[in-house]
Amino acid sequence: MTRVAIYARVSTDDRDQTPETQLYALRRFCNDAGWEIYQEYVDQARAKDYTRRVAWQQLQKDARQHKFNVVLVFRLDRAFRSVRECLNLIEDWYERSITFKSISEDVIDTTTSQGRFILQIMAAIAELESSIISDRVKAGMARAKSQGKHVGRPRKKQGRLK
Repeated sequence: MTRVAIYARVSTDDRDQTPETQLYALRRFCNDAGWEIYQEYVDQARAKDYTRRVAWQQLQKDARQHKFNVVLVFRLDRAFRSVRECLNLIEDWYERSITFKSISEDVIDTTTSQGRFILQIMAAIAELESSIISDRVKAGMARAKSQGKHVGRPRKKQGRLK
């Protein structure tokens, strides 16, 4: 029986993002394939914010204990933003007989040489995308700062003590 760890992540609670969109598709995929869902791991954090990605950390602990044999994600970038991290972790899972599948990038199949090659390309694209987004944000913040606008979290209003 195929036991699956489902992983879903949204970057922020802004803009009405919800992991439920990903989870719905992942559950449906498992049902159609006849796979048993071991556990759903859900994070609400940026990809590189590993301190807040508690579910991701738990998924890795459970992988080391062989609790499932497939990690399933909606898109590769929900799990990884670094090529190095992606390849190291996929290799670790491969040695533990755990495969990785993305339902949006169905060409990623870590059970084949070609699938692992495609994974490397897709991981590089995800890392590039992350860098481009970061560059855009930094440029926008620099522009706003040069125009005298406040950059960052809203300032707290000073209240009076009674």
